[in-house]
Amino acid sequence: MAEHGTYLVGDRVFPYYRFGSGDVPLVVLPGISDALRPAGTSTVTGALLQYGMFRAYREYDVWIVSRPRDLPGEATTQSMADDYAALLDRIGEAHVLGLSMGGLIAQHLAAEHPEQVRRLVLGAAGARVGPEGRETLDRWAAWGGKHRFRDVYLDAVEVSYTGYRKLLYPPIVRVASRLLREPAAPDDFVVSCAACRDHDGREALSKIEASTLVVGGSHDHFFPESTLRETAAGIDGAKLALLGGTGHAAYEERRGDWDATVTAFLTDEL
Repeated sequence: MAEHGTYLVGDRVFPYYRFGSGDVPLVVLPGISDALRPAGTSTVTGALLQYGMFRAYREYDVWIVSRPRDLPGEATTQSMADDYAALLDRIGEAHVLGLSMGGLIAQHLAAEHPEQVRRLVLGAAGARVGPEGRETLDRWAAWGGKHRFRDVYLDAVEVSYTGYRKLLYPPIVRVASRLLREPAAPDDFVVSCAACRDHDGREALSKIEASTLVVGGSHDHFFPESTLRETAAGIDGAKLALLGGTGHAAYEERRGDWDATVTAFLTDEL
């Protein structure tokens, strides 16, 4: 089963899950929903991550590392990258997979701390959030300030999925959201929304030395195709993989293609 707990670096406490049989670390930086997680870690969540969402990567030493709780109000994707850099000093040089907000943080991490990143995957993440995405983040921040997290969950389904999932998931989320516990640090979600909205990684892209893959959906609400293309073009030698007909949750909508693309890139077979 996945190891789980907290990792202390200085005064920063990182909740994490760890599994896999390999020697090469693969550090996963999660998306904005990480700020909605309840306190602590659990065996059940660890099993879902190990045998579900990240099962294709179990040949690596996989670390799924949450951001420290109680983020300062002025926190940015840059300051969060510095926090992760301190953690990677302990873990060692690693492949880094940043998902959504995690991909924004990963841009700064790879640009400012190149010695820590072997290969970089920016998953459903671009150099900046598009206009519609910024409006959504402002809406979520307003709801988060009033602890209306159920509204956030429902809206996230609307803007993240395409096809049948957009119709099937809302009734499920309405029921499941009633059972969810309060986030460990509710204000972290509001801070995270602002950090994502204000992120501009265009200057950082030119500093990235690691081999990079930009992978996402062709109909991403937060990072339109033009933004994903701009992001890949801004990184020397970067590869771009667009999964047609998918939205921000492309890694769920076409998991097989997503995993095959990422694992091929990590093994230099893409």
